[in-house]
Amino acid sequence: MEEYYYLDQSNERKGPVAVDKLLFYGVTKETLVWKNGMVNWQAAGMVPELAFLFSDQTIPPVAPTPPPAQKPAKPQPPFKKPDNNLVWAILTTVLCCLPFGVAAIVYSTKVDSAWNSGNYDEALDAARKAATFSWISAGCGLFFGLAYIIIVVVAGVGSAL
Repeated sequence: MEEYYYLDQSNERKGPVAVDKLLFYGVTKETLVWKNGMVNWQAAGMVPELAFLFSDQTIPPVAPTPPPAQKPAKPQPPFKKPDNNLVWAILTTVLCCLPFGVAAIVYSTKVDSAWNSGNYDEALDAARKAATFSWISAGCGLFFGLAYIIIVVVAGVGSAL
């Protein structure tokens, strides 16, 4: 039995397919087919060996393709992106109090990623925490610096007596 190749709806070559299976693969009388020995691709209804397949077949109407679903628009942020306070976090880590400064750095790095993923409340919360930990670190640095100066002065006065 002869086997034919056919072009599908996206003009991709399919087959070989036996004659009795062509209708099963969606071949209509307008579908272009080819087999060994044929010079060019021809509409299946025009090939004498295949004409019997389409003698009583009516072409079903082609349903219009619905437009592709559109992605919902990304919601706009309710306000301007908050400052991530990374500079202050790094400065207070290096110059003041390491533990609170590291926490400030961690929160400041979360601001941009949360904002870019659309988690605006999380970004705002991380920015607030970064600023808070930077201030705590600066306060601790100032407190311990002043305490150190007072101890040195008291120790110096005590040793002079």
